[in-house]
Formats: sequence, structure tokens, C-alpha cells
Amino acid sequence: MLYIYNVKRYNIFMEICSIILSAGKGSRMFSDTPKPLHLISGKPMLKWVIDANKSANINKCIIVIPEESKAFEGISNGFDTVVQKIPKGTGDAVKKASVLLKKFTGIILVCFGDTPFLTSQTLKKVIKSFNSETKLVITGFKKNEKNNYGKIIFSTKDEPIEIIEQKDAEERNIHSEFCNGGVMAIHSSVLNQLNKIQENLISREFYLTDFVKILNQEKKKITFIEIKEEEILGINNQVDLSVAEKISQKHLRRNAMLKGVKLIDPETVFINYDTKFGRDVVVHPNVVFSQNVIVESLVQIKSFSHLEECKIKSGASIGPFARIRGDSILGNNSKVGNFVEIKKSNLSENVKINHLSYVGDSEIGSSTNIGAGTITCNYDGKSKNKTKIGKNSFVGSNSTIIAPIKIGENVTMGAGSTFNKDIPNNTLAIGRAYQINKKK
Repeated sequence: MLYIYNVKRYNIFMEICSIILSAGKGSRMFSDTPKPLHLISGKPMLKWVIDANKSANINKCIIVIPEESKAFEGISNGFDTVVQKIPKGTGDAVKKASVLLKKFTGIILVCFGDTPFLTSQTLKKVIKSFNSETKLVITGFKKNEKNNYGKIIFSTKDEPIEIIEQKDAEERNIHSEFCNGGVMAIHSSVLNQLNKIQENLISREFYLTDFVKILNQEKKKITFIEIKEEEILGINNQVDLSVAEKISQKHLRRNAMLKGVKLIDPETVFINYDTKFGRDVVVHPNVVFSQNVIVESLVQIKSFSHLEECKIKSGASIGPFARIRGDSILGNNSKVGNFVEIKKSNLSENVKINHLSYVGDSEIGSSTNIGAGTITCNYDGKSKNKTKIGKNSFVGSNSTIIAPIKIGENVTMGAGSTFNKDIPNNTLAIGRAYQINKKK
């Protein structure tokens, strides 16, 4: 279903479609991963752009990709894709996508899959700049220092008439403080004019930027919108990717702190785009939040801890040097200490696992204490098995618990033991070999 966008100022109702150019080979990334699928704060670059479109209520997208690839399927699900096998430039990519728009009437946005900081506010601003006469909207930003961006040339009436490459601007002795922002919007009535874009004799590519000059020569109305440079920051290599990650992390940390999270040393904390925090959370230096982490209020996470795919309930304490992963839930006021790994386990409230332990595929009842050096042996070489420990139990240090096993409530398990049989409620269990002392 196409989104009908209401440009109230001119009482125009238009359909909106976005073409997202993601067919670049990304050879400078030196990676087998397609460039638009590289992650920034845990989210593929292309997904950042798609989400910006969705936030702007643009629900019809055509994604231009380099080849049929399963790697794009999860992201492009629900959208049309067009393959540009031979990289012949942005003009060629848009022309290929326009084949799917023969019966489309409205505005076609052109975005780039490697510009993760494009905002929905900018997309809305571009769309709302259309009136009954507008045929093309282009974007740009001010940058006076020397750079390699294409330059936007204006008429004496301050109307955009051409976009030229920086080297061409220097040769023609033309100066413009406005650089090309890349994002543009085309009215469907002039979409067929894309066929007038000529192949560049040097690069053998078709540049979408030539479309500005073509429409200007035909006296079509072209509108210019100023945007921020950061929004169209392109990613071409691993250095650019690291710069983008730094920018993204700065935004995520700031948003977290503005919502009440205390980051003691913000620049050392890495947050995933989908991390959720409650109030009065304290995060110490050198903590990493990977995908799908929920941290409720009054949680303290100490240094050098790594969290992924988990939920930390109110009042819990983690670390230092703790790893929480794989569908784990830590209950209210639970404590996971130094050098403890929790995997696919559910810890009830007030559970304590303070030192040097591995707990996997387990359910642990409230107020149970797990001693140092405890291991739940969940893997038998073929499958994973569960350990269940009831509430108010105590597991002595250096215990080996061989799953599958059920341990009852109010159980005390002797230190240095190996347990491979179920233990009933209210039991003292010891599973160690006898000590024998002999004279020399």
C-alpha cells in the first residue's frame, strides 16, 4: 500500500516511493560483506536508511542491489529489489529502478544505502518542499574548506542549475560553498527524462547529478534544501566505517545519559542501537552492550562486562569481567560477579553467583547462592541439557553439576563435589571421593 503524503500548504496529495541505491561493490572495504550490510552500532547501514524512510511514513521502497543475494533478504523483506550487476553509476541505477514505476504518480525519493545518518526529518522536509510546479528537489550542505564533494551551481536568482564535480569546478574557475548532498526527490512526470543522461566519457558511468542540468535547460522548477553534512556521510572503507561508528556511539551514549543512565566514562562504553535502559542505571568503564539487551532500573554494571541477548531486572549487579549472553534473564537484585559467564539461563531474584563460574541452560530459584568455580555441564557432546536448582539452596565452591539434573529447594551441596543425580528438597549432598592420607 502506498503512503499518501499530504503537502498541506498546497493541498496536494501525492504517493511517495523511495529508491535506495545499494549496488556499490564496496571494493575499498576489502570485505566479503556487501558494503550496505556492514554494521554500525549493531544495525546494517542499509537498515538505518530504511528505518529513516519508515519513520517518515514512506512505506514503499525499491532497493537497488549488486546481485541476487540472501544477505539482503532479511533487510529488504517486504520491498522490491532491482539488480544492477554492472556498476554504471547512479543514473543507471535509478533508471533500472524506475522500470517498476511506470504506473506510479507522485514523488520518487533517491537515497543511498551507505548514508546511515540520514534522518526522517530531512526526508519529510524534502517532500514538503514540493508544490504544484516542483519537478526536482536537491539537497546540499555548506562547506567552505577544500573538499572533493560535487558543487551545486546556482543562477543569479539563487536557483540550482547544475551539479558539477569538484575537479571540473576548479578547471572552470567556479566557486560554490554548497556541496551536493546526494539525496533528491523527482516528480514522476519527469522520470522519463532520465533517458537523456549521457554516459560519462571517462568513467563510462551515468551520473544522476546530470539530471539537474537537463531539467534546468527544460525550464523545470528545481528546489534546493540545505541539510547537515553528517546526514550524508558516506562509507567507502573501514576507516569511514570507524568514523561512523564513533558518531553513532556518541548519539547513543548521549541519548542514554539524557534518559537517566550514568555512564562513568562514556567513551569506553559501547551501546547497540536496540539497547534499552531503565532509570538510575550505572555503567562503569569498558562495558559492551551487544544486540537485544534490556536493562531495568537501578542496575549496576561494572567494568569489562559484555552483555548480549539478555534481560537484566531491577537492582541487579553485574561484573566486573562478567559475560551475559544467549536468552538469559537475571532476576531482581541478583548478583553476577567477576569472571562469571551466564548463558541461556533464568536467575530468579536475589540469586548470587559471585566468582569464577559458568552457568548454562539453567533455572535457578530465588535466594540461591552459587559458590566460586561452579560449572553446569550442559553439553553431552550431542545436545544441551538443563539444570534446575530450587530456591534457598547453596552450591559449594568447585562444584561440577552434570545435566540433566533437578536440585530441590533448601539444598546444601558440598564443595569440591561432582553431582549427576537429582537431589530432593532439604538435603545435604556430597559427591566427592574419599581423602586418603598415607605416610611416605
